Amino acid sequence: MAKKSKTPAPKNRGYRTYMYLSVDRVPDTEFGFWPQTIRRWVDEGFPKDLAAGLSESMFHHKFNEFIGLDMDEGGAGIPLNTGMNPVFETKVIEEDELTQIVRGSDGVVARRWKSGTQESSIPQYIEFPVKNRADWQEMKERHRLDDPVRKVPAESIESARKAAAEGWTVGAGACGFYGALRNWVGTENLSYMFYDDPKLVHEMAEHWAELTLTCLRQVPRDVPIHQFGWWEDMAYRAGPLVSPRTFEEFFVPCYMAVMDEARKHGCTLSCVDCDGNIHDLVPGWLKTGVNIMFPCEVAAGTDMFRMRREFGREVRLQGGIDKKAVAAGRKAIDRELRRIAPLLEQGGFIPHLDHLVPPDISFADYQYYREQKKKLIGKT
Repeated sequence: MAKKSKTPAPKNRGYRTYMYLSVDRVPDTEFGFWPQTIRRWVDEGFPKDLAAGLSESMFHHKFNEFIGLDMDEGGAGIPLNTGMNPVFETKVIEEDELTQIVRGSDGVVARRWKSGTQESSIPQYIEFPVKNRADWQEMKERHRLDDPVRKVPAESIESARKAAAEGWTVGAGACGFYGALRNWVGTENLSYMFYDDPKLVHEMAEHWAELTLTCLRQVPRDVPIHQFGWWEDMAYRAGPLVSPRTFEEFFVPCYMAVMDEARKHGCTLSCVDCDGNIHDLVPGWLKTGVNIMFPCEVAAGTDMFRMRREFGREVRLQGGIDKKAVAAGRKAIDRELRRIAPLLEQGGFIPHLDHLVPPDISFADYQYYREQKKKLIGKT
């Protein structure tokens, strides 16, 4: 009896790059922009009508089209609704000419810039909704496992099945465990809670894992998931916000539980979006199957070459082009692209700016960077 042929690997450039398969070139992608960057560029020749349409968005398909990113590949995403339900009532508590103190729909009280100002920054956080076990019980009710909103839409399942049949990738994703808890508790408060009430931290992390699994288990086994994405942001330039031992104890088992379920759908790739210096966390992520590190912030000390030396082809890389070099002008741009070129030869690397385009990059220099990067990756 003839052996049943294996399903061909998806044709997406990103998937093939990360799987070290043959590909004409790596995908041409970037990672968004700060709104004030576009406001600066209007005075430097950026189309005014396009700028008006981008508004305050950091990610917009019209910007991607304008700068010429790859827009011709297919694929499908399976939505996993782990969100809060019901959300908090949004309430303005105090305001002045430029800022407002607002309790947002997430229950966090923070001072924020009003829309349309010339500044953008991390909000000044004042209060978080979970301070103790009683608060957690209330928040847990807003994240019930049996809530009908957890149902994965049938049309999304069928879209994923169709995309896979046509040779495109299927993806899914969730907020990471530190990220979810930090959103409820706050960075400083969570740092204390690891020591003051570790049992509560375990309970919250495990609930987030079970919530993600509640959604993921609804996906029929015949529907593939090629890549699973995570958002974390649990590091800064001096290193991670938790020790590797704490990460291992509280979060690695939760990652493992979700990734084990994803692997039942053939998942071989998983990307984590974490700013800052992530080196000490990489071994824990790799252990669970999270194997794409993004956006590899150079200024924060993340060294892609070091990761490759330590972990070889097991670690995949995305981003890693120093935005400060692009801001420094054409000679610096040329040096930076020469610096990262060896990683392209090794494979498993998709280069782009290591975060949003900041307003200290001129429109002319960004255009020059884009043209030189396209030459580097062989996009003609």
